[in-house]
Amino acid sequence: MTHTTSNDEFGEVIEENYQRVYNVIYRLIGQEHEAEDLTQDTFVNAYRAWDQFRGDSQVYTWLYRIAVNLTKNRLERWGRRRQAHSFSLDEPIAYDQDDSQPREVEDWSRNPELIATNQELGDVVAAQVNQLRLEYKEVIVLRDYEQLPYQEIADILGCSLQAVKSRLFRARSILRESLAEYLNACP
Repeated sequence: MTHTTSNDEFGEVIEENYQRVYNVIYRLIGQEHEAEDLTQDTFVNAYRAWDQFRGDSQVYTWLYRIAVNLTKNRLERWGRRRQAHSFSLDEPIAYDQDDSQPREVEDWSRNPELIATNQELGDVVAAQVNQLRLEYKEVIVLRDYEQLPYQEIADILGCSLQAVKSRLFRARSILRESLAEYLNACP
């Protein structure tokens, strides 16, 4: 099944998938501006190829594959130009938070100490994920952040189901080891 390009139809595809695609790219590349550019490039490439989409997979799986490939290419170009950018644990990570709605029930998790501890842990984990080799970072982002099924991850990355499971096991082992000292120091 092939699609003819309809602006309205593709507009819906963008609307339904933009944030998810952006999130994957951002988690892989770690820079807002680059993630925005690559997200736009993803949808431009998808629009150009829309009439060739056969429907063998879900649309978002196809989009993720385009996004991951574009991100890999950008990271490879950066690698040829300079050393990989490392992130300081002191560098803030942007989170979208909308606390404009009043809460009717007191939320004990709003404890400032708990929030700070959770944010610190999130920052430490994100920094460690960012240090992983791309093949490990991809599976962590797609499985643990995006919560995609293993088969969809295999389709996106163009590898076997067993390869996905193996990479994920190895990535989690590396993270467990790199976070052990930090987690043991927490009360």
